[in-house]
Amino acid sequence: MNFDLKSHEAIQDPYALFAEMRETAPVHWNPSVKAWVVTRHVDAKTVLTDTRFSVEKLNPLVDHLSGKNKSKVGEIARVLGDWMVFRDPPSHTRLRRVLQGAFKPRKLRKQRRMVERVAEELLDTLEDRGQIDFLHDFAWPFPAFVIADLMGIDRVHVPKLKEWAVEIGKFVLIARSTPDKYDRAAKAIREITVFYQEVVDDHRRNPRDDLIGLMIRGGDDGSDFMSDDEIVSTMVLMLFAGHETTTNLIANGMLNLLRRPEQMALIGQKPALIPLAVEEFLRYESSVQMVARIAVDEIELGGETIAKGDRVYALTAAANRDPECFENAEHFDVTRSQNPHYAFGLGIHLCLGAPLARIEAQVAFAALFRRFSDFKLEADTVEWSDEFVTRALKALPISFRKRR
Repeated sequence: MNFDLKSHEAIQDPYALFAEMRETAPVHWNPSVKAWVVTRHVDAKTVLTDTRFSVEKLNPLVDHLSGKNKSKVGEIARVLGDWMVFRDPPSHTRLRRVLQGAFKPRKLRKQRRMVERVAEELLDTLEDRGQIDFLHDFAWPFPAFVIADLMGIDRVHVPKLKEWAVEIGKFVLIARSTPDKYDRAAKAIREITVFYQEVVDDHRRNPRDDLIGLMIRGGDDGSDFMSDDEIVSTMVLMLFAGHETTTNLIANGMLNLLRRPEQMALIGQKPALIPLAVEEFLRYESSVQMVARIAVDEIELGGETIAKGDRVYALTAAANRDPECFENAEHFDVTRSQNPHYAFGLGIHLCLGAPLARIEAQVAFAALFRRFSDFKLEADTVEWSDEFVTRALKALPISFRKRR
């Protein structure tokens, strides 16, 4: 069977296709993405946790290209190759250990207070408008401001950082209809690395207690050295992964509530449900739809033989609706308590920023429901961005009333 994962129809509404694949071809070679595709929860777990699957996939991608594209992608891969999400142990272990100190319970309590302050400041600017594009007016700037504050970067630079993140995303997220994505991503990489190096230099001259300072110090105990190239690369990763995915989490969650007034009402009546609701947002309409790995050995999975060197896509968004794991898997339920989704991955590459993303989403919806009511979707249909890897809206027009 030919399951075209890059078709316009699949990108706009992938879930029927995911269900068909789980049922008829849970592990299969997919010509549309030139990779093995894995859709069941149990098999996705194997791809995410088995050490026979590697995350170091950029070099194989460069090797398969030729001419100008190889040169451009090589330039991109030089920076992105230092992302911990594209590194196996032991380098992954070292890079992750440096940043773990930022996500300890004591630091998270401090971060929650900062996140709450950012949310209130942003909502202050929106409360009298009554109608906004929720995506662009709130879901995008909110996590962007949080990341900027955590890294000690003036918010005045956020719009430019967003531009660079979008261009890099065209490459990373496999944008379907951007033929010059290599050129645009390479240009953005050059510009953002120059900007971030200047930020690192300033932090060295004027030490401060933020994420960049933590990386310069080599972690809480100073034992894990990071080069400037690794620090700059990690800053690019944090902007991209820590902002883009949280924007989608908040916007996609709001969309699913708008489409289900009874679920919206439940949260309004019981704000204590918000943490469970956020987990359901993550499961039901995952910000990241898949993760990629490279097989480093021949592997038997789901009755198929995956050869050494083959690319494998674990469709986590398909696994998150597997009826073998989730009761009423296609039903959106903000009271769902058993929710072992893979929205943040699993294993040693479990998203390091997951605790912060959860805090941001919980704070966002708590503030929104406390300050506003009567949320309504002001569009008959919505359109999703033309990307294979993420689930991202293009716009989300809504109306609301200010609570008295």
